[in-house]
This record gives sequence, structure tokens and C-alpha cells, in this order.
Amino acid sequence: MMPEQQAISRRAMLAGLGMVGLSLGLGTAAAGSAASVTKAVYGGGGAGKGNCCADCLVVTDGFTYEAVQAVLDEAEGKTVLFQPGVYTFAGGTPVIHSNTTVRACGEVVILQPNAGKFAGFAVEPGSADISIEGFDIRGPWYATGVPDWINGDMDTAIWNASYAENIGIDIRGRWYQRQILGYNAAQMQALTDVSRNITIRGCTIEGFGQSGMIVDNVDRFNATHNTIRRCGRDGIRMYGVVDGQCISNHVSTLSPGYDGAKPNYNVYGITATRLYGSSAVPDPQLTIGRPSRNVDICLNHIENAYTWKGLDTHGGVNIRFAGNTVRNAYIAIGIDKGGINDTNGKAPGRDIAVTGNTLVWDGSAPYRRAGVTAYGHDTSDALIGRNLTVTGNYMTGYGGNSTDGAVSISNFAAVSVTGNVFANTFRAALTLFNTVIDFTFTGNVVDNVELTSFQVAYGALVQTKLASGIIDGNTFRNRNQPHMSAAISLQTPEPGYGVKVGKDNLFYGAMNAKVNTVANEAGGSYFLTPSAYANVDLTAAGASLVAGKGVVSATRAAVGEVQIVLKEALSGSQSVIPHVTLKNGAAGIVTVSAVTATGFKVHVADHALAPVDSGFYLTVLGY
Repeated sequence: MMPEQQAISRRAMLAGLGMVGLSLGLGTAAAGSAASVTKAVYGGGGAGKGNCCADCLVVTDGFTYEAVQAVLDEAEGKTVLFQPGVYTFAGGTPVIHSNTTVRACGEVVILQPNAGKFAGFAVEPGSADISIEGFDIRGPWYATGVPDWINGDMDTAIWNASYAENIGIDIRGRWYQRQILGYNAAQMQALTDVSRNITIRGCTIEGFGQSGMIVDNVDRFNATHNTIRRCGRDGIRMYGVVDGQCISNHVSTLSPGYDGAKPNYNVYGITATRLYGSSAVPDPQLTIGRPSRNVDICLNHIENAYTWKGLDTHGGVNIRFAGNTVRNAYIAIGIDKGGINDTNGKAPGRDIAVTGNTLVWDGSAPYRRAGVTAYGHDTSDALIGRNLTVTGNYMTGYGGNSTDGAVSISNFAAVSVTGNVFANTFRAALTLFNTVIDFTFTGNVVDNVELTSFQVAYGALVQTKLASGIIDGNTFRNRNQPHMSAAISLQTPEPGYGVKVGKDNLFYGAMNAKVNTVANEAGGSYFLTPSAYANVDLTAAGASLVAGKGVVSATRAAVGEVQIVLKEALSGSQSVIPHVTLKNGAAGIVTVSAVTATGFKVHVADHALAPVDSGFYLTVLGY
């Protein structure tokens, strides 16, 4: 084609794209009609395609799997442009080859009507440099959603026959090779193929039995501005993705899920996981199912992953969850182990950042647990989670009735939970289980914790004797509950463990205790901080409060006796430690009696123990 002809052809193509409407019919007549109209605009293409330029192919006829696959088979190194219309892939799954871009020009609907092992598009293992852009890909359960399990009872036979491997876009890799092609252990261990440079952008995917996208064993993957809804288990599932980005995607309404415990069957909005080894194909060195690594999951919006997790990693390394909004997931963000033995492969979560996310459970979802969970398997070096940062997030509504807080951490080391806002969480803002080594809980705002059915609520609940770290600089407020069990609750630590409670925590509202079990605090942590001070004059005429803070009144009850009333009640009489010093170098003896959480009496006497009126300075330590 000459340059001037090429320019005319491109102008004609663009004009045609503006003129051709979207056919919503699902039958062959509608598809054929759309094809013939657009073929006239493009001026004929032969064999179902037009060649608009040296590096482009335009699909112009035969809106079927067979016709599209024929074009794709000739498309390596080219861009394939799909004209507006409805393409029905009843005959199979089109496979896109390396060095190919497929792009929807206008409203392009892809129908994959088949249940079972079919996809809208697929990419074979070891492919490279592929981009899929702008398609509306509809599965067999488009508009209706995948049916719920009858009576809530998961049916493995239905899953395997209809839902499993039913995928919007299937970037195939190790799972496909092991589970579908049936490679044995020796064949799997011999594999070296890795897909590279795969991009999926601007697609809408709905109604597939298993997943919107499966992305397996890929270096440099990008999914941006996609919308995925009403799929059976996953929005985007990444197996062994290295250097990935999932940015500004919208995933919603995943059901019925698979595996897990009734009624909480597993669904995942976006997950960066790995292929676990199996008894037939063990993976002790993680050479088959490598962990996902260096993946950014940012600015996504996840809604209604009711029965399991909005965002997730299993065994991921250097995974960053940043700026996402998750609404009404059972667990908003889950950080989990990715294998715990030589069969599965040992893969704890490492180097995980959870930053600037908005995690909302608003009461309209049937189930709730934690906003963020981070679980290692045990404390062995091969299985403990390590290096977790949870900072600058807003969480509301999350927590579990009998377990979990808004953030729940177990078997992790080097943990920072800093600068978060916990609003109306449930049971606790923070819960630590099993072993947590070297954590900080600092600079957080805990604004109200709702009481559970067991009538308990905590700010920071250290529910283990095997925790070491610091809790300081936080604000704990009980805004509207009848009580808070404790703002901070500790257990008696085992040797080598212990939690330091710093002096800069603030406590407001009704609390049974600000800090529960003072004896359980780590050595060297003197968290009994000044709660009140006063400069009191005492004469026969009465007591007067010259200056002070935290003291409501100082009243002379008798000669040398003053009743002190504190502005704010402390945790209990055992945590009120008054220090009294006589003013102006006066000689005498000072004692304290009748100590309660709200005040005490100060007695001043001479060395003969006779009561005398003499002014004093007062400092009250407490918690």
C-alpha cells in the first residue's frame, strides 16, 4: 500500500469506527450483520481480515473463534484491531501469540458462552510482548453472576465441570502445564519458560466461573484500568509474577468461591500468590512455583468479596498494597504463608507494605474479620514472616467477634503499625497472636472500638506471651460504648519477650483499664506517667489550689488533711501513685490514705505526728 493510500485507509477506518454501532444480539445473525457493514467500510480484507498498514491487521469478517484465531495466527509482530461488534467464541479459546497487540476499536464485545475450560483470550506459557486492550469480555454467567452453592454447600463436581478454568483472560504458565497438560515432576522441574512483558488494560470482564484473569509465571506484568465483576473466585490472580503492577482496577462481586470453610469460601479480588507444590510434583526449592515478587497493587477498588479476601498475597516478597479502597470483604488485605513444608515449598511473606489504603466494612456485608491479617507459619527462620509495614491506612468496621482485630498479626518479625486511623473497629484495633518479634504500634488513632457479643473491646490486645515491642504515642478513645475492657492489654511475657508501653499514649472515655496488667510490662518501661500535678496552699482558713493540671479540687477536711479529687479517673486504686513534697523547706511527715481511682487524702504532720497545716506540691503518676 502506498503512503497516501495508507493514510486514506486509516481515515476511512476511524470514520467507520465512529459510524458502526454495537450489536447487542448474541446470535450469528447479529454478528454477521455487524461484520458485513464494517467490511464495506474497510473495503474488503479477504479471509476475515484487512491490512490497514504494514504492522496492523483489522478483523473485518467472521466474528467467530475460528476466524479470529486465523488472524491471530498470522499476527506476530503486528497489532490486531477488532472492529465494533459482537464476537462469539463458541468454538474455542483464541490464543494470542508473542509480539502481538490486540486492541478493541470502539465497542467490541467478546462472548465466551462455554462453561468449563474456556477463556475469552489465552496466552501460551513462555510468550512475550503481548498487549490486550479495551475489550468487553463476557462469560457464560454474564449479567447473572455465577450461581451460589445450593444451601451454601460447595460442590466440587460442579466446580470441576463448569467453573474451574473458566477464565476471562488466561495467561498460562505453571498451573496450566501441571494441571491441564499433565506434566509430571521431571517435566515440571525441567521447565525454563517464563512469559515476559504482558499488558492488559482497559478491559471489562464479567461472568466467568473461576477468574477474571489468571497471570502465571510472568516477568513484567501490567494490569491497568480494568473492570472485573461477577466471577466465581478471582478478579486477578497472579502466580509467580515478578515485577508486576496492578493499578486502578475495579473488582466487584465475587461468588460463590471455592475451598475454605462454609460459608467463607475463598474469593480474591487481587492476589499475588504462587503455585504450591503437590505430592505428585513437590517443590522444595520453589523452582516450579516461584513466589510473586516486586508487585505493586495500587489504587484499585475492590467491592463485595464477601466470603474471603479483597487483596492478598501468599508467600509474596516485596509486595506493596498502596492507595487501594476495599469495601465489604471478609478480610480486606491478607498476607499469608505460601507453603509450609518441602512438598508445598516454604514461602513466608517477606517485605510487605500496606500503605494509605481505605478499608471499609459498612454493615451491609454478611461476614467480617480483619482489615489486615499477616500470618507466618511458625518462628523458624524458613517460615516466619518478616518486615511488615502497615502505615497511613484508614480502617472502619473491621474486627472479629471472637478472634482478630482490625489488624491481626501472628508469627511475624520486624513489624511497624504506624500512623493509622481505626474508626469504629470491632473487638480490637490491633491483635497479636502466637509470636510477634520487634513490633511498634505508634502514632495511631483508635477512635472507638465496638463491644463484641462477649462484651469485650480493646485498643491494642497483645494476646500472647511471646511478643516484644513498643506501644507509644497513640490516642485511644471510647466514644460511645458503655465501656472499653482496656485500651492496652498485655499478658505475662515469657523470658526474652515483653512489651514496653511508652509515656505518650492518650486515653479518653470510659475504660475499665487504660493499661491492663501493669506487672506484665517489659522491664525498663516505666509507663506510669504524670496524670496530674498541683501546687496547694494549706492554712487554717482552708486549702487552695494555686496551680495545677488534672486536679479538680483540693479541700481541707481537717487540720493537716486535704481531699484531692482528680479530673479524670485512672485505671484503679493500684495504679494511682501520689508524690507529695512540703513547700518552702518545711519539716514534717506526709502520708496518703483513702486512695481510689478518682482521688485520695493527703495528711501533713510534724515529727511528733501531730497534724499541721502546711502547703505542698503534688504529682500523681498513674495510667
